[in-house]
Amino acid sequence: MRASRLLTVGAFLSASMTSATLADSAWEVLARADGITPADIPGVTAVWVPNTFNNPTVDLNGRVCFRAQIAGPGITNTGATANHLLIVQGEPGAWSILARNNSGVPGNFPTDAVISRTASPNNSLVSANNITDDGGVIVSGYMVGPGITAGTNDTANWFVPGSGAPVLISQGRDICPGTAGAQYPANVTAGSGLRVNSVGQALVALTLSGGDTVTANNSAVVLIGPGDDQLVLRKGSAAPGLSGVNVNPDSFGLFLNGTKYVFSGTLVGTGVGTTNDKAYFTNTGPSGALRIFAREGDPIPGFKGLTFGGTSLSLGQRPLASDGTITFIATLGGTATSLNNGAVMTENNGVFSILLRKGDAIPGITDSANPDFNGKVFSSPNSTGNVRTRDGLYAFEGILMNADGSSIISPAPATFVGVRKPDGTVVTVCRQTDPVPGLAAGWVFDGLNGSTSICASDNGVVVFKANMSNAKLGESGSALCAWDEVGGLRVLAKATQLSVSPFTPTGDTIFTGTPCNQITLIGSTGNNGDGGGTGLSSTGWLAVSAGDTPAGIYAIARIKVGSESDPCPADISGNGTVGAEDLAALLGGWGGASPDLNGDGTVNATDLAALLTSWGACP
Repeated sequence: MRASRLLTVGAFLSASMTSATLADSAWEVLARADGITPADIPGVTAVWVPNTFNNPTVDLNGRVCFRAQIAGPGITNTGATANHLLIVQGEPGAWSILARNNSGVPGNFPTDAVISRTASPNNSLVSANNITDDGGVIVSGYMVGPGITAGTNDTANWFVPGSGAPVLISQGRDICPGTAGAQYPANVTAGSGLRVNSVGQALVALTLSGGDTVTANNSAVVLIGPGDDQLVLRKGSAAPGLSGVNVNPDSFGLFLNGTKYVFSGTLVGTGVGTTNDKAYFTNTGPSGALRIFAREGDPIPGFKGLTFGGTSLSLGQRPLASDGTITFIATLGGTATSLNNGAVMTENNGVFSILLRKGDAIPGITDSANPDFNGKVFSSPNSTGNVRTRDGLYAFEGILMNADGSSIISPAPATFVGVRKPDGTVVTVCRQTDPVPGLAAGWVFDGLNGSTSICASDNGVVVFKANMSNAKLGESGSALCAWDEVGGLRVLAKATQLSVSPFTPTGDTIFTGTPCNQITLIGSTGNNGDGGGTGLSSTGWLAVSAGDTPAGIYAIARIKVGSESDPCPADISGNGTVGAEDLAALLGGWGGASPDLNGDGTVNATDLAALLTSWGACP
C-alpha cells in the first residue's frame, strides 16, 4: 500500500524536463483533500476538507504534523458540538490524533476539560507549526470544562512529546514565576513559528496583569515548559552589566536552542539615548547568566574602529547554534563607509567574526557571458531569507549592488541564492535571470530576494522556492529547488500559471492527481528549539503543502532530499581519508544530530562502528 503512494520526481515534472537521475528520493503524497478521498485517520470515517491544510512540519524520522478540517458522518463544524478540526502526526497507515475539537484535552489536564470554542470553532486549535527534532509538538487552543471560565483561563498549551505522555505547560492566568502574584494573560495560545525544544520548553513574551504589576513592569520573557516556568527578564529589570539602566524586552524575535536563548530589548536610563538604546541579550557563555552580547553604538571587539551602527541587528531564521554561536546581520558604524557598512557576523562568548561583508566579491557573479553581472558586489542578505545550520553552513538570499555602492537598476539582475560553507568558501547557487535547470528553454529565475523561503539541513542540502517566468510562453510560476555539493541545483517540483486569466496550470507537478499551481514551503518560521528546521529536517526530510486551486484539490507531501552518492560518508573532514580528525568530530557530536552517518537522527555507537569500519583511505 505504501509503495502505491510513491511517485517519482520525473513523473512530477514537466514533460519538457531533460532526463536525469536525482539524488533525492520520490515524492510521497500523505494526505489528499478533494472532498472525496477518505482521510486515513484511525477510528474516524471522514474526508479532508479542501483548502484547510496548514503548513506541515516534519521531524528527523520523517513524521509529519499538520492541522486540518474533516467532514463526514457525525461531523459538524458549527457551535459547541463542532468536532471537525484536528491535529495529526505520523505517516499514511500510522497517523495519530494529537488533538481534536470537542474531545478531551491532551493528557486530560485540566481534568475533564474539552477543546472547544463555540464562537469560532475553526480556531479551537491554534495552527502553531512547531515540532522538535524527535517529534514533540506543542498543541495550543481553547477549552471548556470544570473550573474553566471563558476569557479568563480557557486557553492552554500542552506538550505532546515524540514518545510519552502529554503535559500541560501553561494556562491563561497562571502566576508568573519570580513575581508577587503577576498573572499571564487570558490568551496564552502559541503563535506561528513557536520554537520548542525536545523537553517541551518554549521562550515566550507575555503581557502581565494583577499582583505586583504596574505599567513599568507589565511584560516579561518567560521560559515555559513542563515543571516550573522560568522568568528570564521582566520589563523594568536592571540591564546586566550596566549601572542605572533598565530593560524593556521586545515581544518578538525570541530564539531558543536547547536551554540557550537570545532576544532583543530597549534600554532605558542613565546615559541612554536614541543612538545606544537597542541591546541584544543571551545566556550563552560559561556562567549561563544573562548578558548583553551586542549594543547599538558599542565598539565591536576584535575589529578596531568598527561599532554597531544604526538600530538594526537582524537575527534571521536560526541564529543560535548548539555551541552558543550567534549569527546575525549588523549595520556597521565607526570607520565603516557606505561601501562596507554591513556584515553577516557571529559571536561566541565575546569573540566576533565576519562571515560576509558588504562590498565582498561573490564567486560566480561576474560572468563574461552575461555582462549585466560584471562589476557587481555583495550588498546584504535578505533579513529573514538566511539560515545557518548546526554544522556552520550558511544559506542566504543575496542582494547585489554596483561596486560604487549604487543600487542596481532593474531589469539588470540584482539578486542571487548563495551558500557559505563551514570552511568559508562561498558558492553561488543561482542568480536572477539564470535558466531554471531541467526546464524548457526560456524559463529563468526572477528576483530571488524575499521569495525563496530558504531552508537548510545538517546533511548539506539547501531548499528554496523561487519565482520564475518564461517570456516566450507568457507564463510565470515557481520552482521548488534543492542544492547540495554532490547533486548540484535541481528542481524538485514546479507550479506555473498563464499570465492572463483564467489562470490555468500547465504541465506541473501532480501532487493532487491534477497539475498543481501552488506549492508552499514553510520558510522562515520553520525552525525549532533544538537548533534545527521544521519544514526541512536536519536529516533531509522535506514536507510541503500543494494545491490545484482551480479544481479545489490540495495535498500534503514529503520527500527525502540529499545526495545518496557519497562513497565515503565517514570522511567528515572531507580530506579523502577516514582518520583521527573524523573520529574527533564524531565524538564531539556524540548524542546530538550531527555528524550522523547513518541518518537515524542521533550520533551514537552505530555511527562509531561505521567510522571504524571505514578507517583509512576513501575508495
